[in-house]
Amino acid sequence: MENSGEKRYGNNDEGKGKIAVVGSGLMGRGIGQVFASAGFPVTLIDLNQQVLDSALRQISANLNTMENSGLLAESKEVVLSRISTTPDLAEGVKSTSFVIEAVFENVDAKKEVFRKVERATDRSTIIATNTTAIPIRTLASVTTRPERVIGSHFWNPPHLVSAVEVTRGEKTSSDTVDKTVSILRKVGKKPAVVNRDVPGQIGIRILYAMIREATSLVESGTASAEDVDNIVKEALGTRLEILGPLELADLSGIDLVENVANILYKSLDSSTNPQRLVKRMVNSGELGVKTGKGFYDWKDGRNAQETIRERDAHLIKILKEQHSDADA
Repeated sequence: MENSGEKRYGNNDEGKGKIAVVGSGLMGRGIGQVFASAGFPVTLIDLNQQVLDSALRQISANLNTMENSGLLAESKEVVLSRISTTPDLAEGVKSTSFVIEAVFENVDAKKEVFRKVERATDRSTIIATNTTAIPIRTLASVTTRPERVIGSHFWNPPHLVSAVEVTRGEKTSSDTVDKTVSILRKVGKKPAVVNRDVPGQIGIRILYAMIREATSLVESGTASAEDVDNIVKEALGTRLEILGPLELADLSGIDLVENVANILYKSLDSSTNPQRLVKRMVNSGELGVKTGKGFYDWKDGRNAQETIRERDAHLIKILKEQHSDADA
């Protein structure tokens, strides 16, 4: 039987338009890998040559893992041969059909990228942004073709997470939405269309509602950070892998949801600003893994790299199960 990885992670079809990714950090390099693995020629663009060199090394390491897990239809070398790099944005986006901006989350930096991309491409090129919170209309406003601007929010790590949020701006055309959804499906992603240009799209909004309530529970002394996370992972998480929150609501019964909501909503955290605990941690330099301490002590007893390895192994397991199901 045909290896399902060939359907998703390798494709030798001719005639695929060039993809350009502007910004080659954590997200940009992963996005580039996704397209190259699916048969698209990809140009990674970054002003910093060291970032580009690092991107190729990380992609190579990622591909080793994918290959060893049976998730590549082609050799690592073939996939890497489709990826070129350049610090020259105008040269990098030339003759592209689809450009994805993935620079750091700064509105001025992203606007400047959009201005430069528009000047160097023709009107048929779709310009997508990987932003999590900046409105699409804000970035589209600096172009003369807002109908070709769209959001394409990948999740970290892009090469292992299937979901991508496709956000329609105020003037994004239906043709642009359809083409973006189509190209994402070709590379094995599961696009979800966000019809209103709201900050955070779908997933980030739900995630931060969880972070807000989880922080409130810790701040109020209701539970420790570890116990809050354990309940989310071992109770909610085990079901959310199969069922979304609205499917869970239907299974529970909407009448029960209403009854619980009448009692619970009044006591849920409704802060419109970060809680005092978060502000105190920031002021104290307790920024999480980057400083060695946040809600947890990452200097003693917790290893960030091991946590990331466990996360990726879990995501790879999910992908392998999906492939097995497709073959069955």
